[in-house]
Amino acid sequence: MRSNKSSKSNSPSKNHICDFSIDPHAEFEGELNRSLDKTWRDKAEKELNENSETGSKIKQLRNFIISSDLNKKGREDDAFLLRFLRAKKFDVDKSFKMMQKYYWMKEHSPELFHVSPPSDLKAMFEMQIQCMLPQKDLQGRQIYLFRVEKCDPYKVPVEHVFRSNVLALEDAIRSPEVQIGGLVVLLDMAGLSLGHAKYLSPHLAKRTVEVVQEAFPLRFKAFHILHEPFYFDAVLAMLKPFLKDKIRRRIHLHGNDLNSLYKHIPKDCLPAEYGGTQPAFDNKIWRSRILNNEEYFNRLESYGNGCENEIINNINNMDLHHHHKHYEASGSDDDEIYCDAEDDNKSLDVECDGNSIQFIDTETEDSEEYDSDRVLSPRKKAMPPIESLEEMFLKHEFSTFTLKEKEFDEIKP
Repeated sequence: MRSNKSSKSNSPSKNHICDFSIDPHAEFEGELNRSLDKTWRDKAEKELNENSETGSKIKQLRNFIISSDLNKKGREDDAFLLRFLRAKKFDVDKSFKMMQKYYWMKEHSPELFHVSPPSDLKAMFEMQIQCMLPQKDLQGRQIYLFRVEKCDPYKVPVEHVFRSNVLALEDAIRSPEVQIGGLVVLLDMAGLSLGHAKYLSPHLAKRTVEVVQEAFPLRFKAFHILHEPFYFDAVLAMLKPFLKDKIRRRIHLHGNDLNSLYKHIPKDCLPAEYGGTQPAFDNKIWRSRILNNEEYFNRLESYGNGCENEIINNINNMDLHHHHKHYEASGSDDDEIYCDAEDDNKSLDVECDGNSIQFIDTETEDSEEYDSDRVLSPRKKAMPPIESLEEMFLKHEFSTFTLKEKEFDEIKP
């Protein structure tokens, strides 16, 4: 329900925010936007095209929602719409399509995307697996750390791992600073075992890519992988058909080399276990904030119900930009999500520095077809894609990773 109060949406002051919702959570988020300091407002203007036209962009996006079934359940307050506009640099059409996909994923895969009630995940959070680190990096980006070895695959269901990550993102995105600065993911794969193979199925891999690229209003700025096993090429090969070049270029593999990680994430941001200057890893404050805000997440989950058919039809039929490819989606798990690709004629190469591997793009004449046959790592002999990581474990008869470091070193060019 909207207020009858009017406000000047196009005013450049106070980050151009005006609120139309009496939802207390929306009002809180709106106030966070209004209280942004000049540094963040300047960053939003420079990097995201956020300017005096922000109010009119919000109105345009709201009109798109009103003309669809999203307005029956979806939030329409400025703060919520602003998330999607920032994620797509204020391209209204792309923001609307992301919003459609966001709700569609919640309807299509509720076992993975429902975040309420957070108390369902309390036991998992208490295992000290993951946390939004308290210290942002030098670019103002939020850092999300996930530690595989703390995740007991015999106690934590696959769906809970995925849901906990979505919940972490939903909590983080409430902050305008995170919306503007973006997120850096740090995945520590130390302790990966056969039991963890179920977490890395092609289905979940595809859903993860969809969240990162198209369905969640957050700017994913980098992915840093530590202690990855020697066969991680197979994981990347499984992901490659779904990854845009832009995202591939943001993946960094560091092996066991913490000095390589420090080039991207300074010690000042990292827990003591990673050679950082921060205290030892402890997610108590972070998880308490989430668990104490259960009402917010329950309300958030009430949005979007009952609009699945409209969303599916719009995703299949809308062509907001005739010069771009657009999503195609249906109810089948086997359907691929086709995304508009940036720089179609660029191929992927790999830059190595000791144990560190950074994905970079190189200007070539390669076509997309040729690029699809390339590998994503410096391994001289490409490892064929696999149906699941469990197949890889069984093939090599691994139950532990005592040879991990040796094997990783052997594949360096």
